[in-house]
Amino acid sequence: MATEGNSNDPELRLLRYLYVGKDYPNYQPGYWFAHHYFIVRNVLAIEELAEDKEKQLVPIELITKAFKSNLVTHPEALVFALAVCCRQNKSETLRHAAYESVQTICASTPNFILFVKFVSKLCREKELNYITQGWGHGLRKAINNWYLSKKPLDFIECVTKYKSRYGWKHKDIVKMAHPLGNSPESKIILKYVIHGLEKIKKDMAADQIEEISPNINELLKYMEEIEDFKHCEDEVRAASMLETFGFSLDHVPGHLLKSKEVWNSLLISMDIVVLLNNLQRIHNLGFLVTDEPAVEKVTERLTNSQYVERSAIHPALIFITLKNYQCSGKCLTYEKRKVRELAKKSVPPGFDPNIKIMDALNEAFHLSFKLFHKLCSLIIINLIDNITIATFKNVGIYILNVYKTDSFEDILKTLKTAPLGSSNQSKPILWAKKQSKQYDVFINIIDQILQKHDESQENLISYKEHLNLPDTKLITCALCSPSPYRKEHYDRHVLTINGFDATVPNVIEAFAKGLF
Repeated sequence: MATEGNSNDPELRLLRYLYVGKDYPNYQPGYWFAHHYFIVRNVLAIEELAEDKEKQLVPIELITKAFKSNLVTHPEALVFALAVCCRQNKSETLRHAAYESVQTICASTPNFILFVKFVSKLCREKELNYITQGWGHGLRKAINNWYLSKKPLDFIECVTKYKSRYGWKHKDIVKMAHPLGNSPESKIILKYVIHGLEKIKKDMAADQIEEISPNINELLKYMEEIEDFKHCEDEVRAASMLETFGFSLDHVPGHLLKSKEVWNSLLISMDIVVLLNNLQRIHNLGFLVTDEPAVEKVTERLTNSQYVERSAIHPALIFITLKNYQCSGKCLTYEKRKVRELAKKSVPPGFDPNIKIMDALNEAFHLSFKLFHKLCSLIIINLIDNITIATFKNVGIYILNVYKTDSFEDILKTLKTAPLGSSNQSKPILWAKKQSKQYDVFINIIDQILQKHDESQENLISYKEHLNLPDTKLITCALCSPSPYRKEHYDRHVLTINGFDATVPNVIEAFAKGLF
């Protein structure tokens, strides 16, 4: 298996990229497109494996395995790795297998459009020294299969709900790939993508078609509803159409995104995850002030246990959303330096966080623990009896008594009783070695890592040798460390996390399970 190799094994390096975006064990939360994650030098392991005839299909196997794990925090990494597999010229077998995997890995429309963006970028910039230019038969076939394998209603929904992403439109893709419809329904949808509804109606009138099949009628009706909604200027009517036809936020055109009526209709059926990701946006529009109807709708969804459990949301996302919302009215440090410039401009006043919304987020946070029995410290206690929670300072070691029945507030209160002092990353490992206690995973949560004083990796190696535990892992989460330092030599069982967001628990779980 890949996870049994050394730290520089190409399989292990590719797995690291899929889970943390780098070929070395360091994870930095944030927006990956703002940093240089999607460049070929980060996935050189793919070409190395492709050159080995015995391992030429391993990249696709690893990508598929990571996809099925449901623990990849940034699916864009899977899409980029797949695009590189499609564009490399070391193995034709790998290239064909990659094209066949597009429907699985890029099942969602945004990921499919992102795949098209990546393969076009790789071809244009010649990062892989690819021998051809443009869109070859393999790429066109993969794209055509993705479109034409869908049922008519799913097909029309994907091209209307996500009309464009990442600078690409379905119209651009269809023009490049030249798909030929394999049924009357798919042909009319492709015609709609290229020419629009008016062209379809004119051609049907010119051909004097008297009898239209029920399936075509259903598609035409859906197209008319979409076109009517997209061009609707009446906010009240648009809100009514949202509720009647069941459209989502992705269907809403730009000129309606600031409409109070539209947002009130969206909130009726909005998914909890989508709601949390757009909560600050709704607040900034002024729709969450006192006595607004949106407040009741938001609190109702956040405090409904069935909605929270159905969304399968991680408590970390709710907690981070709550903290961000609490600070939404406060100025950041860099903004305070612009007082003179801002004084010259008329800046509209902000809106203070609504107490009802904060209370609802707190309740949703507690409700979310009922579903997850495998994640975060409180849930780990329910899962495993052999767990030690402690603070390790230079001044001493303090074991904290935390029980299964304790609430989050109780655990937080217990942690605050521990004495203050500078943290020492090596202390838990040295303590466990001295006590001859066996642990599968050490998780250090600290403020930042000091490179000169960090000997945790060396101590972990010593601990593993002393207790004959070759697979023991160390995870260090530095909450206030924005950028990592990279060691020349690193142990494959050590993971460093710089910062914290809702994706970090999944990274910790994947690493603890030995997935990368």
